[in-house]
Amino acid sequence: MAPRDPRLEALMNHRVIHRYNPELGPGKVRIVEDRTLVVEFPRTGTVLRLAMDSETLRPLVIPAGCRAIHEPSGEEVTVEATLPESRVRLLDGREMPEEELWPLDNDDSLVERLSRGDVDKVEDFALLMDALHLATIREADGLGSYLGGRIELFPHQLFAAEQASRTDPVRWLLADEVGLGKTVEACLILNRLVRTRRAERTLVIAPETLTVQWLGELWRKYHQVFVLLDDQRLADVEKEYGKGFNPFDAYGQVVLGMEMLVDNPQLSRYAVEAGIDLLIVDEAHHLRRPAGHPGNPAYRLVRPISDLGRHVLLLTATPMEEDAHGFFRLLQILRPEEFPEELGFQDRLDARKPLPACTSATRRVDIGGLPPRVGRPVEVEETGDWSPLLDLEKEMCGREAEGPVHRGRKLRRIQRALSCGAALKEILEPGDETGRRLSDRAVRKDPRLEWLGMQAREWRNAGDKTLVFVKHRESLEVIRSEMSRRAQIRVGLFHEDLSPARRDIEVAQFRLNDGPSMLVCTECGGEGRNFQFCTRVVLFDLPWDPMAVEQRIGRLDRIGRTIPVEIVYFRPPAGLGRSVAGLYETLGLFREPLGGLERELAGIGPAIQGAALSGGLLDEEGVDALVQEARTAHDRVQDAAFHELHRDPYNNEMAESILARVPSDLEELNEEVVAAACERLGLNCERQRGDAIYSIEFGNRATVGSLQGVPGGSNFLGSFDRVEALEDDRIDFLAAGHPIVEGILAYLEEGWHGRAALLHTTSRGEVPPGFGLLAIVKDGPRFRPVAVDLGGKERPEWAGFVTRRPLRSRSVRPEIWVQQSGWANRIRSLGRKLERHGAPVALAAFLIEQSTRKTAQGS
Repeated sequence: MAPRDPRLEALMNHRVIHRYNPELGPGKVRIVEDRTLVVEFPRTGTVLRLAMDSETLRPLVIPAGCRAIHEPSGEEVTVEATLPESRVRLLDGREMPEEELWPLDNDDSLVERLSRGDVDKVEDFALLMDALHLATIREADGLGSYLGGRIELFPHQLFAAEQASRTDPVRWLLADEVGLGKTVEACLILNRLVRTRRAERTLVIAPETLTVQWLGELWRKYHQVFVLLDDQRLADVEKEYGKGFNPFDAYGQVVLGMEMLVDNPQLSRYAVEAGIDLLIVDEAHHLRRPAGHPGNPAYRLVRPISDLGRHVLLLTATPMEEDAHGFFRLLQILRPEEFPEELGFQDRLDARKPLPACTSATRRVDIGGLPPRVGRPVEVEETGDWSPLLDLEKEMCGREAEGPVHRGRKLRRIQRALSCGAALKEILEPGDETGRRLSDRAVRKDPRLEWLGMQAREWRNAGDKTLVFVKHRESLEVIRSEMSRRAQIRVGLFHEDLSPARRDIEVAQFRLNDGPSMLVCTECGGEGRNFQFCTRVVLFDLPWDPMAVEQRIGRLDRIGRTIPVEIVYFRPPAGLGRSVAGLYETLGLFREPLGGLERELAGIGPAIQGAALSGGLLDEEGVDALVQEARTAHDRVQDAAFHELHRDPYNNEMAESILARVPSDLEELNEEVVAAACERLGLNCERQRGDAIYSIEFGNRATVGSLQGVPGGSNFLGSFDRVEALEDDRIDFLAAGHPIVEGILAYLEEGWHGRAALLHTTSRGEVPPGFGLLAIVKDGPRFRPVAVDLGGKERPEWAGFVTRRPLRSRSVRPEIWVQQSGWANRIRSLGRKLERHGAPVALAAFLIEQSTRKTAQGS
């Protein structure tokens, strides 16, 4: 057998303290093998196996004042002083090797720790103080819980969220004008209610087309994980938990399609039984209840959930001026006690009685307006020969179609013929040689592709970003191919067949200065994605629903845009396509938003379909009536006759005072604290791609296995800078609410590090010199420093001086201070003076010396 290494033998029974978990108490090395130490901690009965070169352990030092057992004799003794060569002197004057003593469980109060010199590193105390400063300033005078989202901060949104969140329960109608961010406001309120634990079970009900948008918004911007409750998810619940199990007991945060709810009415009962804390209904104007009617299915299913009396947010794009009855029906859902069934809504309007304080209805004019829309029609002389497209349209319009099924097929063929020959070819019958030949010719000679190819290179060279909308996936592929061939430019793609992660990547690359200059989207790009940064939108085809066109333009025409919204569309020389373009021009769709006019515009699509089936000519008289009705409704909304009935509305004069409450150094301090804590805890925290982006992960140096809300092995790529995070959807915004930020701050707040310290600092005349004791007391999220001098007098100037950022202190050897005569009694006496302020979270003895350094003017 090989002889044992005497250096390893010397480690046996070595007394240690766990550097990062001192609550384990003193430990002894019991086994040394293969560069591994097995350490027993008797106080807690814990046994740990650690690498021999680990920084986790430090030698046990028994400080002056500590009670201990003299192991050879079993006698209880008290240490008076530590001596050189690892020896100690007892109160009775005896001296002995420190290794013969085993510390008893001492009073671990901060006062007693200080009295015996059991203190933390100054760096740990400074980190704790920075964390406390961060916890204080990120309250932001009440705005704190709204600042963690990956959003640009707009004062009207913060105002609406704050107004709503002040009520309890929160039951609010968000009715801002289209493009001003009602979804953001709802998410801000949701985030606050969840973070302050006022809501746990949350249900978002939205039209099916918007459910994925909600999932993405909640995750990308607020780190909120929701599940989509669809048929597959319901099947999974039944398979895992059994038939009849309540899905809202399986999932606490759910997004549910309105259509899914109507098709599965038992979900309303399940939601009521589970006890939903927060209900959000998007496009709430679809909850209809005419006078004398029990309401449509959506209304009847949502109402019982609302009647639970908890938090409810309703989002509507329909202003009160457009549908007063529908607007009051929504208020009736929120405030049934104020709007009883027999209430006459019109009487209330006629009396100009103010609405209850439960609505937000900000208009563009209230925030100073947004940049104008500028329509740019592209005429035939700019694009070349349209005859191949017109021939294809004529062929499809001229075909006979008897019965509803065949008429439906004919409509789809005409729509696709107007969109792109490739889209039509995809649905033609295999034997339709004429249709295929005309489709291929229309693709080869499409004048829109020729014009777009010429413009695309100029736009790219100018540094522009161009968003192109198409109805069909086949059109998208044609444009990508032709732009590569004709203009030699990179084109990004965004369509429904891409995974959510791939969509994020496509958008992030498109945003980059050196990324693609053009992104081609199907309609899914118009659902929830914001492209304010784009120079223009190109409508390669025009949907037959004006609200679909509005949704496309709305991706650019939103809050945050700083330049006019350039809208490129094609105006064919003849045919149904020209009629549709002219109709939308008459409606003013390319000049100003028409959001909230769904009811008046609902007849436009059927009118276009009728024209397609009857030879391609619109019924001018019928269409003129529809246009006049829509313009009248639009003017009525713009007059805002009922706007003053909303209580405490936002106005642009509030903006400066609201934004002034956002701390200017919040992001910088957050970065400093989290980065320093990562270093302290051994997490890998490295800058990537410049100074603004960090990668953070648990590596093999980590001194903690996990953090609250962050499982071991997690890794993150993100930025503490809001602007940087907004520009790249692929990275996290490392701010309030992010798991790693909250996990680290919780660790610092609840852990042992930095709780007791000795500080030695210098004053250059700011405060008088002296010795004192500093207590850090928490008042909710804020902290309050309190200092007393040797006479027990409170010294607020010292408290402020010692705790100012950055904290400055020389290194202090605890044994020097602790061995001063009467040290322990002095600390205990001062500690009693501070007791009336409450239990401190940290305690520090400090010495302030007067600087002897001469100033530049001194002599």
